[in-house]
Amino acid sequence: MTANTVVTAGDANYLWGLFLLLASMRASGMDEPVIVGTKGFSSADADVLAQFGGVRLLPLDGDGRSLTCCKARMMLAAETDFVTWADSDALFQGNCSALLPPPDAQTIRVRRRSAAEMPGAFPKGYDLSRILPTWRADVASVAGLPLVAIPEVTTADVAAFRSCSACCLSLARSQERFLRAWHALMMRLPAGDVGVVDRSLACYHQLDESCLNACLAFLPDAPRVTATYGLDRDPAHLFLHFIGRPKPWEGWTPRSARHIETVVATVEWAVAQGLRLPGGDVPFPLRRAHMALCRRTARLNELAFKIRRRLGGR
Repeated sequence: MTANTVVTAGDANYLWGLFLLLASMRASGMDEPVIVGTKGFSSADADVLAQFGGVRLLPLDGDGRSLTCCKARMMLAAETDFVTWADSDALFQGNCSALLPPPDAQTIRVRRRSAAEMPGAFPKGYDLSRILPTWRADVASVAGLPLVAIPEVTTADVAAFRSCSACCLSLARSQERFLRAWHALMMRLPAGDVGVVDRSLACYHQLDESCLNACLAFLPDAPRVTATYGLDRDPAHLFLHFIGRPKPWEGWTPRSARHIETVVATVEWAVAQGLRLPGGDVPFPLRRAHMALCRRTARLNELAFKIRRRLGGR
């Protein structure tokens, strides 16, 4: 049995993101089997990912929800001792295989964030004194437990709460109860694909991430969060997550451009291997000849992208 499986997902618009994630793994010697949840893929799209080897596609075209709400379901498809979720707008810098699984089956490797570090997880009006009791009741319900089986929320719980990111996490496949509870809680969210955030939901605005934190906080026997995340410390072994838009294959932002060399080098590795590229060619932002220009214009590019989206463009 292989020790770990990496699971990810994306629609056809994220084909380049999936390609970069898989290329970064194989280029650095990470040979984990990969499961990819897909939506709207053509046979050519599927072939682009299959060429990396050890890749199993899990079509989710019949699911009307955002792919972000299918994470636990896809992780349950793993057949290894451990399973790692990795978002498809990310890549690995260096061989991170040894850093992915948690130290034991009772823990989960995931990054905790404070309110100051991640204001998006704690937006204006975010009331933990109301949210945590709601999470407690909902987790009891999906787990089939009486509410009295879960400790009451205290003011200390509210003060100490830190949000865990759902962009990269690893746990033992034997934590099936936890994965099923996380999935069941996500399936209680309103149907439909609204992306990764729904501000209309007072207690679950971050969808998968809100449900993840609810289960970590209140599910009895939930895996304990590791004391350190580990994938953000050594520059030679990092998980790089490109949050927000545009994504690197669309253009660069000041934040993402810090890692332009790593991304471009990953593309160049794929080209040198003779791999078929999404769309058949390297996009303008991912070409080495354009790196200097992309760095200089990153802030302007980010602003232009936001304006186009507000005007109803891409």
